[in-house]
Amino acid sequence: MVTVKIKKIDPRASCPTYATAGAAGADLCALLDAPLTLSPGETAFVHTGLAIELPDGYAGFVYPRSGLSSKRGLAPANKVGVIDPDYRGEILVALHNHGTAPATVEDGERIAQLVVAPFLHVDFEEADDLSDTQRGAGGFGSTGTGVPAADAGEQKTEEPLAQIPDAAKLREEAIALYHGMGAPFDRRAAVEKLKEAADAGDILCRARLAYLQCIGDEIAGIPVNREEGERELRPLLSALEAEVNAEVPDAMLLWGNLLVDGAGVEKDDHRAAELYYRATELGYAPAANALGQCYSFSVGVRMDAVRAVGCYRRAAEAGFAPAQFHLGVCYFDGQGIRQDRTEAAKWYAAAAEQEYAPAQYTLGRHYSQIMNGVENDLAKGVTWLTRAAEQGLVRAMTYLADIYHHAGTNEGDLRAARWYAEAAERGDLYGMKQYALYLETGRGGVARDPERAKALLLAAAKGGLKEAELLLRDRHGKI
Repeated sequence: MVTVKIKKIDPRASCPTYATAGAAGADLCALLDAPLTLSPGETAFVHTGLAIELPDGYAGFVYPRSGLSSKRGLAPANKVGVIDPDYRGEILVALHNHGTAPATVEDGERIAQLVVAPFLHVDFEEADDLSDTQRGAGGFGSTGTGVPAADAGEQKTEEPLAQIPDAAKLREEAIALYHGMGAPFDRRAAVEKLKEAADAGDILCRARLAYLQCIGDEIAGIPVNREEGERELRPLLSALEAEVNAEVPDAMLLWGNLLVDGAGVEKDDHRAAELYYRATELGYAPAANALGQCYSFSVGVRMDAVRAVGCYRRAAEAGFAPAQFHLGVCYFDGQGIRQDRTEAAKWYAAAAEQEYAPAQYTLGRHYSQIMNGVENDLAKGVTWLTRAAEQGLVRAMTYLADIYHHAGTNEGDLRAARWYAEAAERGDLYGMKQYALYLETGRGGVARDPERAKALLLAAAKGGLKEAELLLRDRHGKI
């Protein structure tokens, strides 16, 4: 009998047990704070609260439980997990719902079985030739078919294997797009790639999508739906926390964001700042930018404009566009560093060239007004504002529309109407009010529609826009 040491990382954990005297596998039980429901195609890392010390020459193999997999569709995502003898971390089961209906796992439920077996390390010797056998090079499905072996020189064509999504590669591509690291900013493309990675079973990408629902993303076109976002987050938190503890930088950044916003977890600014700091020390530019925001706005740390600038510079010089923009703001306002609006414009431009919409909007405003740092050049201003508006930045839409509106030309009215309509469609109160004016008069090629104009003014007024309320009273009397 081989003795294997088991350590309870959590006192609530259950040691592996054999169901019968002849069982090959010992049951592993889930350690959960609350029942975990997995949707079809969903994967979650389930804690066991156990660590193991396997003897040299032995490995642990985590297999599905036949009843759980055949009746409820729940089995390890990697089919068989391997625990090496030198691993001392917690045993986690990547449980996947292979079925067509949601399935719920309860705390203490048996979720997999652990088989301890010996293995061999062999010496691999490179050779020019291998010995002949009857099977030869026959591959998948080549034995037991009753089909005679192909004659020498006869070509056999194997059916190609189904392409399995590479979740790790998809995650890398999604995070690069999302943060604009190694690729221009493209939040809409990033969200599509996040969805691909999530569908392939990547927990971090699923969690980031859920977080985006909690806070909304104007550029990506994701409206705020905090209740739904938190519902999506809850079953992912344990697995995400495991990545945080393993010091995966983007997991640390995301967990910090959850703590700052109180999204799915208890709000803890101090802990968030600590995580941003740790990820910054690992050289992760987006975390350095987040830490700069903490110092700028006293989130979990004392306000320190000089340290904020240091964090922004570190991330900006690594090419992170939001940090380049924030560094530009520091130079423009003289916060934590000498005021230098020419230097500010340089950093705004660096971020704008990477398609970072807030920088494009800011640079567009600066060019379209008489401001320090750049020459007054309305054409350049309109170009930058248009690029930001086309990405979906609503404040760029309304600012650009105002420029066209005040131009006093037919062409200007046509363009202004387009951008006011787009802003109104996205729920912008000022855009609603302005587009209502076009609907009332038929200006800019818009078909006159007084009733719709009144409805837009009423919606803007109810949203709290005083100008819309005054216009309603002026045109329609008591609201």
